[in-house]
Amino acid sequence: MIDPEAISEARRTLGRQLAARREAAGYKQQELAPLIHYGRSTIASAETGHSACSRAFWARCDSVLNAGGVLLRGYDELGALARSQQAEVARLMEQRRAAKVRQLAGQPGPDRAADTVMLSVRIDGREVIVPLDRRLLLQAGVGTFLEAFALGSQTDTAEAIGEQSTRGSRVAVTSPTQVDEVLTHTREQWHALVRTDNLLGPRFALAGVLTQIAIVEGLLASLRDAPRREAVRLGAQYAESAAWLYEDSGNLARARYWTSRAMDWAHEAGDTRMLAWTVFRRSQQATTTRDVAQAIGLAQAARRDEEQLATPTRAAIRVQEAYGLALDGNERRSQNLLDEAHTWAASDTVGDAHEGHGSYCTPGHIEIQRAGCWLALGQPKKAIRLYERELPNLPVVYQRNRATALSQLAVAYLKDGQVEQAAHTAHAALPVARSSGAGRIVGDIKGMSGELVPHRSLPAVTALLDDLRSEDA
Repeated sequence: MIDPEAISEARRTLGRQLAARREAAGYKQQELAPLIHYGRSTIASAETGHSACSRAFWARCDSVLNAGGVLLRGYDELGALARSQQAEVARLMEQRRAAKVRQLAGQPGPDRAADTVMLSVRIDGREVIVPLDRRLLLQAGVGTFLEAFALGSQTDTAEAIGEQSTRGSRVAVTSPTQVDEVLTHTREQWHALVRTDNLLGPRFALAGVLTQIAIVEGLLASLRDAPRREAVRLGAQYAESAAWLYEDSGNLARARYWTSRAMDWAHEAGDTRMLAWTVFRRSQQATTTRDVAQAIGLAQAARRDEEQLATPTRAAIRVQEAYGLALDGNERRSQNLLDEAHTWAASDTVGDAHEGHGSYCTPGHIEIQRAGCWLALGQPKKAIRLYERELPNLPVVYQRNRATALSQLAVAYLKDGQVEQAAHTAHAALPVARSSGAGRIVGDIKGMSGELVPHRSLPAVTALLDDLRSEDA
């Protein structure tokens, strides 16, 4: 099996080659950008290995920097390595599918009698083995998860678990100690799943979140008093995560459903912090539907008793209110709130939310959101300057956030009349949006396409529109 870190290292190596060629030619990133018709942020992402970019990008760099085909060959070799890994993954998944078919048919197989499922995950090149008790999962009503995982269907898996998590299946518990162990394990899993979402997106995190909800719900029927309140508190935390993942996937109806579940559980647990965060989430959902008055009102309600909230939560809620105010045309109050948010900014570069809800709200994130506010206020030039300055500094773990910011930067370029740059930037965001299952980002990019059609004669615009059309075909 090809180590995913080998692909990451190959991408970084190619980026270092580009930086070396650029510096040898005497160009700064901002000087090379107009020569290759790509933005400085795109060059910076390629040089740091954060983005592989397109073949057209590397062809332009190779030509302008007189690299003699070295950069283009490096990109092609990277692509071949990635395709080899995909082929190996497909082969392994086919083996799992065949084994599952044998098992369902009653034929003996190597995993038939196993009581433990060993889930192997690679993060930053490090293999993490997670043992999952098959019987515990089955008792929690998530047998469909195991079957769908073996068959390689991640999207259907998430929906199947979403259905099963409402059926009230019980988890057999024999002692308070066992309850504590299960809750401790589930609590630790939340941080890992937050990091999975930041690195890989909702497609890869949602099934895990819904699985943990199923486990919590399987416990609830057997618990009373303080142990039940603790389980309900944890359930609210996971339900809120499910709400965000569905929202990011573009499924607002399911997002609202899980926000309501989180609110109910948070009320039962007496968790004032979670209640504030679910109101914050409602505010975000209101901005999605452009209900500006509700978005502002809910954000203000979320921080009404903010002395009880964790500091990153205070920062994130202020950023949300600032965006609502920007949509409402109130520049002064919006900018003031963003300045205030820096007082409580987080420092999470790991992406696992150990600082609490809002841990992603670092100083760089706040400034990227400030760019979004300038865009909402109809000032794309100010937005572009901030996006281009802050995107290269975004921690590697926040890959989905990077794609979101790139899609917004593309809109800013378009509003500023930089049509080809807009198409290039949107195209750079598209692969991450697709692979992560972030339907919201894909929708934003598709929303630009109507304004791009009149400029179809531009190669970058043609490439983006053709790519979008091939997805819909």
